[in-house]
Amino acid sequence: MSRHLRRLCALVADGFGVEEARNEYLASLDADDGLAVLQISHDEIVAATTARAPVPRCDRCGARLSRKRHRCSRCGLRQM
Repeated sequence: MSRHLRRLCALVADGFGVEEARNEYLASLDADDGLAVLQISHDEIVAATTARAPVPRCDRCGARLSRKRHRCSRCGLRQM
């Protein structure tokens, strides 16, 4: 996901509407970055805002993994 899309999603999560978030973010950008933001569609912003990050799982036992840990707490397999 591009940095512009991540920042737009953060503004939408803070309570702005999609177009309000875009206008707020555009005010802080130069012309080249502003053009890149204008090319991101409304539907793409909505989809990225509502999408959840995949939950990491252990390759051996399927247990949910913490994003910070590299070893499964259930079976002890070291994750790469």
